[in-house]
Amino acid sequence: MSRDLHQAILRQELQREIEEAKELEKKGKHRDAGEHYLRASAIYRRIAYDSPVGKAEEMFDMASQYEGFSKVLVNKARIRSMKDAPDEEKDKLIDSLIVSQKPDTDWNHIGGLEELKQEIKEAIVLPFVRGKPMYVKAPRTILLYGPPGTGKTLLAKASCNTLNATFFEARISSLLSKYFGESNKLINALFAKAKKMQPSLIFMDELDSIAVSRDSNVDESTRRVLGQLLTEIEGFNTNQQDTILIMGATNKPWDLDDAIVSRFQKKIYVPLPDLVARKIILQIHLEGADISRIDLSRLAERTEGFSGRDISNLCQEAIIKMVRETNPNLENLTVRELESYSLGHRPLTEEDFEEAFSKIKPSAQAGSIEKYEEWKRQFGG
Repeated sequence: MSRDLHQAILRQELQREIEEAKELEKKGKHRDAGEHYLRASAIYRRIAYDSPVGKAEEMFDMASQYEGFSKVLVNKARIRSMKDAPDEEKDKLIDSLIVSQKPDTDWNHIGGLEELKQEIKEAIVLPFVRGKPMYVKAPRTILLYGPPGTGKTLLAKASCNTLNATFFEARISSLLSKYFGESNKLINALFAKAKKMQPSLIFMDELDSIAVSRDSNVDESTRRVLGQLLTEIEGFNTNQQDTILIMGATNKPWDLDDAIVSRFQKKIYVPLPDLVARKIILQIHLEGADISRIDLSRLAERTEGFSGRDISNLCQEAIIKMVRETNPNLENLTVRELESYSLGHRPLTEEDFEEAFSKIKPSAQAGSIEKYEEWKRQFGG
């Protein structure tokens, strides 16, 4: 079966699963709908594994989104009854909806940004120092903003690793819970569990999705969620005994409500990598590969305007081209044959990267960098 035909069949299955889920949801059969959304998530991942790197990332994002929908639907009854549920039940629910883990990411996994990393290290360590003068006020809330793919999530995970803290990555698809208007309870339970498991770090990515300006056209449920979020953050800012950090991240700081911006005591701009950083990022993502035929300095110059994620995708696309050429029948191998198959490889070449450049483009929109710089001048970072 050709790759195109296989993808077409998967997309037909995907459409059927999503349509079935929506119909069941309309009928109030939320658990059954959740099962179909979960199947849709699995199909998105199967499509991603057979897609170019740039497209695969989009497919994996969709898979995570539908997985979040599924979890919220399957747990509908538990969410609604959470207010009166015992603490143990609340813990189980948050465990099922929130990624709670201790990351293994360290600062060496992040290319460049040395001054910025130093600034973050200072900011995250201060709140945990007990023996400091009364006049030294440590920031407990940090907002990371900048273009997509610049390493905001990696910075949060490295921060958590430094503190040996429990990491709560609040997925927007779970927190919004748009089907039932129960996001307030989820947010309350999330912050309560972070307090229980301190030291902990709450990382809220794509913050603009739930903290959009109240002046814009948003529904009442979203306003209530924002109000609850503001209340929780304010509570953590005023309690100096807690060993908890809140880090938010956004690609669109100008869309944030003024009240949420003011709750973050420190704002840090995470820019696109400079020339030195781009070379380091290339070295990180090409580690172990034979790059003797590649002029890494020239390659770094050509990636001006690329984010760290863009550079990662570029490297993977070049590597995939090499793998495809040295293993021409790879897609036709059976599962049993794959178990004993040894992947062929060769040195990477300039031609590999030429093809990769034709497929991978900078994700930052033209003119957007000026908007970040203007926001930085106005709000800091």
